[in-house]
Amino acid sequence: MSFSYNIKKDNDFLIVKFIGNLLSKEQALGLIEELENEFSNGYENVIIDLSQMQYLNSTGLNIFIRILTLVRNNGGDVMIANVPEKINKLLVVTKLNSVFNIVKTIEKAKEELIKSK
Repeated sequence: MSFSYNIKKDNDFLIVKFIGNLLSKEQALGLIEELENEFSNGYENVIIDLSQMQYLNSTGLNIFIRILTLVRNNGGDVMIANVPEKINKLLVVTKLNSVFNIVKTIEKAKEELIKSK
């Protein structure tokens, strides 16, 4: 399965749903550009929904870090929600679970981002 994504605007949040397998940075170039455009439109906070994510490798993890850096440099924050067990294990092994804010649901992510304002 290849990689795709969709971005949904929900009040002050951008919800980015990752779908499939994220294996190369070329797969996410459009995503980075779209996020940059949305930041210029006033959006700051991003929720990454991994509910339909199948697999990612170290390049995929690098994309996560790139998104986190981009968002934080624009004054916002990133929450990761709906993490499949296989991907959660990867985040734990790489210790990225201590870098990212990981929550169970999109609703919980919204609550946390509202609290942090």
